Amino acid sequence: LVEIDWNPDLRTLRQFGAIALVGFSLLAVAAWFGFLVFSMVPVGARETTAAGLAALGALCGVFGLIWPAGNRPIFVGLSLLAAPIGFVLSYLILGVLFYIIISGVSLLLRALGKDPLERAIQPEASTYWVEAKPARPAASYFKQF
Repeated sequence: LVEIDWNPDLRTLRQFGAIALVGFSLLAVAAWFGFLVFSMVPVGARETTAAGLAALGALCGVFGLIWPAGNRPIFVGLSLLAAPIGFVLSYLILGVLFYIIISGVSLLLRALGKDPLERAIQPEASTYWVEAKPARPAASYFKQF
């Protein structure tokens, strides 16, 4: 589980200032030209949105150079905003991948008629006991390959 850094050090805040300068500037360009999610923003509001994002990026960049502690509220706020998104997406992605892989392998093995666990019902068998393989000599563990 990701923990939120409530009190980041000055180095982290300086790095955040540089990253935010670039990131918010790129978002401002995307807003100006109506790329990505900004295509849904009305044309008249794109300039205002772009100006706000550019100003926020510039502010973070200046804070990163002059007064890194000024970036703390923005850093913590964005961390609070991103934490639940990351939590949900990570579990969603892991769950989907798990079910796709496990179900896919299961369906493939069934289609090929494989039964790696030997779970098929055998009415003629008197027992389902599987004889264990004899133990290897202890010296073989030192020469595994």
